[in-house]
Amino acid sequence: MQTHSLQRPVATLEPVRFGEFLRDRHLISDEQWLAALADHWSRPHHRSRIGDTIIDHGFLPAEIVEAEARIFHDDLEIVEVTPRSEKTTLPFPARA
Repeated sequence: MQTHSLQRPVATLEPVRFGEFLRDRHLISDEQWLAALADHWSRPHHRSRIGDTIIDHGFLPAEIVEAEARIFHDDLEIVEVTPRSEKTTLPFPARA
């Protein structure tokens, strides 16, 4: 008799990018997304949010970016992680 154990999928942290979200929803083109990314990353000391860069380029009006940002953030699954102090973190017990 075979037994099947039900394993929960391993949670992974993956970056979710708002520009990709807008592109995947066909609100901006690949070219617009790449242009916004290029501008966004070319200003390391004065980097604005990608949504602001998309608005500044005139790819989308602020109202749409703001509405899509609300949808984007509502759809994210939030996992809360509680930091632990190294002082209270105990090592794993040694295996016999």
